[in-house]
Amino acid sequence: MSKARRTPGPRTRTELIQAMTSSFAKLNHTLDEAGPRLGSLPCTEDWRVKDLLAVRAWWTTRVVDWVEAGRRNQVPTTPDEQYRWSETPTLNAATVDRSRRESYRAIRERLNFAVERTLAAIDSLSERELLEPGIFTWAKRYPVARWIAMNTTRQFE
Repeated sequence: MSKARRTPGPRTRTELIQAMTSSFAKLNHTLDEAGPRLGSLPCTEDWRVKDLLAVRAWWTTRVVDWVEAGRRNQVPTTPDEQYRWSETPTLNAATVDRSRRESYRAIRERLNFAVERTLAAIDSLSERELLEPGIFTWAKRYPVARWIAMNTTRQFE
């Protein structure tokens, strides 16, 4: 039996930014081409496309919250104060419930803002803060760049 291969995180700031902007541009292109009706179409289980985007916006925002807390020498509770990692499906469902009344357009705008905020956060980090493991307590043994990629780039694909 072979072991699952972990995708390594980005090795440079440029690699992270290029992967993130490229995957987000592809996502936006697909969403723009399909038009606003896409938001109401089912995409997985009982979620619509709009719901999936709301979850993506939450995770993109949250990773920046973790980075900002770390820069203030705080240790944020990950993934959230009310949820453990083992409760991620419940957290995602709660995120969908909170966004039910938001329009598809508003959720897309929120996701766009979260991506802009993430790029600004990447820009504000030193090479050491971004690429070395163990700099922020909350990131544990992984570099912040890997956390950002897992919560943005890999979710936009």
